[in-house]
Amino acid sequence: MPLSEVQPGMSCTGLSVIHGTTISSFNVQVLDVIAADPTVSGARLLVRVSGPAVDDTGVGPGFSGSPIYCNGRNAGAISAGIGEYGNKVVLATPIEAILGARPRASAGARKDPALLEAARPYATPLTVSGASPRILALLQKAAKRAGRPLLDAPVGPVGGYPVQDLVPGAAVAASLSTGDLGFGAVGTVAYRDGNQVYAFGHELDAAGARSLFLQDSYVFGVIGNPLGVPDFGAMTYKLASPGGHNVGELTNDTFNAIYGTIGSSPPTIPLRATARLGSQRVALDSAVADERALGFGGSLSLVAPSAAGTALDRLLDSFEPVAVRLCTRFRVDELKKPIGFCNDYFDAFAPLTDVLRAGAMVDAFDLAPLHIKGAAVGMALKRDFDDDVLVSADAPHRVTAGSKIKVRLTVRRRGGAGSRTLTLRVPIPSGLKPGHRTLVLKGNAFDINEEDLLFLFFEELLGEPGGGSNRPEPRTVRQLAKAVAEVHRKVGIAARFKHRDDRIVLESDDVAYEGQAKVKLRVVRAHR
Repeated sequence: MPLSEVQPGMSCTGLSVIHGTTISSFNVQVLDVIAADPTVSGARLLVRVSGPAVDDTGVGPGFSGSPIYCNGRNAGAISAGIGEYGNKVVLATPIEAILGARPRASAGARKDPALLEAARPYATPLTVSGASPRILALLQKAAKRAGRPLLDAPVGPVGGYPVQDLVPGAAVAASLSTGDLGFGAVGTVAYRDGNQVYAFGHELDAAGARSLFLQDSYVFGVIGNPLGVPDFGAMTYKLASPGGHNVGELTNDTFNAIYGTIGSSPPTIPLRATARLGSQRVALDSAVADERALGFGGSLSLVAPSAAGTALDRLLDSFEPVAVRLCTRFRVDELKKPIGFCNDYFDAFAPLTDVLRAGAMVDAFDLAPLHIKGAAVGMALKRDFDDDVLVSADAPHRVTAGSKIKVRLTVRRRGGAGSRTLTLRVPIPSGLKPGHRTLVLKGNAFDINEEDLLFLFFEELLGEPGGGSNRPEPRTVRQLAKAVAEVHRKVGIAARFKHRDDRIVLESDDVAYEGQAKVKLRVVRAHR
């Protein structure tokens, strides 16, 4: 129905899934037609919803794209809230705009730029399935900082559900990954033309050409909150699986809708994350949409560390300390050997930050062809390891720049096993200026913490991935492989002078060193 034929007072019908996969109907009354304002928004319909399906909750995120039929014709789809208590008076995007045309309102359409500016599109929350509570909490904290709602939902009901036909009113997901770990945004199909599907009634990211999984979705229910203030988390929303069956490919993302094609498939990267402790083993398999050809990366930097952390948590089922031997591998056609690295760790955060950084480098590489056949993160865990705290250090008072000195370091073992003394060979930088200096010895087993990983997740969700690296961008696949291999973290004891980089003076993969000890030195020039 052209916007010019939509009139205030029309009694219409809305379609959306309220529970499961069954499409329900509800009443929609057109209150007004709001004319476009070039500085704010295109034309919108102001509508009121009612009926048993929505009376208790109103509408909110997840209802985006719910089609509105007036006199048997599609007039548009629900797309934005206006903060009305009860979430029953909302805005809808005209169907012409959803289909890519420029709708023209009738001459009597009301101009109300203030209403258009106050409207908040039902920004489709990123929904995660399969993540462990620890990983989910980190993702939600990062998403809150990035201003993006993030929900947790099961993959689907016990026993599954049949593949759904994406007809108007059906629940639909645009997903970054699927399988044991799913990341997706759920809305509603607004229009169907042959194999072409139009959904949401607003943007996902308004990024233009995309290549994501187009999936059906199962709705567990509508969570009601009458305030309708999404900025404060007070909103009605659908709790729905981030994606069920792969039915097509999301190909375009515009201000007024997302578009997809039934039957096609996006390029994908298989991802496996495994954790092993003795004879116990957990393996998670996912598929990640590969949008590197479009300049969006492959989402490995978000999905891979989340999958690795979830595999680790499922195996341990606790926050107990463990030693971790982690290897990350990316199999590519261009090289015989996989791109990757192996590191030892004594905590649950540092391994995931390194997986994220490696994934970010692979995602961002676009200066030469790179065909990724698969990605894997493998972890071998060990419960029993020693933990020593640095207590004090003793060294010669007078030292020469450019020499190596013996430092006697006293460490105390946690658990009451007493103290012991280590003798370390510590280099004195040749460029260190003469004078009194402080040598700091520090155990780095627990240098990375939750906040470091949280910040990297925040960058990913904000759409500014980078993995925190300031290194020059690799220009060949071999340079990429070298850069990923250098995601290497030496664990042990580091020596540092003020304004100088740390230097590892003792590596250890069986003892976790923490704390620090200081010793005063007098540096003199080397004899010529």
